[in-house]
Amino acid sequence: MNNTKYKWFGLILLLVLVGYSIPNYAQQVASNKATSAEPLSLTDQLKSIKDEVNPAAWKIRNGCVTLKRIKRIRFLDDQTALMSMRGKKKIILRLKRECPGIKRSGYVHHTVGHRLCAGFDRFSVLGSGFSCRIDSLEPYVNIEEPQSEIDLD
Repeated sequence: MNNTKYKWFGLILLLVLVGYSIPNYAQQVASNKATSAEPLSLTDQLKSIKDEVNPAAWKIRNGCVTLKRIKRIRFLDDQTALMSMRGKKKIILRLKRECPGIKRSGYVHHTVGHRLCAGFDRFSVLGSGFSCRIDSLEPYVNIEEPQSEIDLD
């Protein structure tokens, strides 16, 4: 069951990345038609998106974010959280392992200094004693709403 949850999360993340690239892809196809080159493969499109999404634009520096920039941390499951940041950007926080009950029971984060850092800082589940280290902090990209067919004419 847990693997299914992560497969769905991976699929959603892939769709987010693909959705982000649709406007760029349309421009690339139009440009490629003009130069009679082959359109980019899905793999090439995903790679170009990854290159375009710079963690520094989300103010993620060396795997860390400043605590005062975090508005809210909401756990989606027992290993993944979505952090809402000041400035309307979002960051995906992943723990190194599943932390049973963190979504349901709540948490306390343990940091050194004024930053939340992957690889160093931890979250503890309230009332259980489980403690889990942060694995990664990555930019979150929203899917853009596709234009209706009427607008494309």
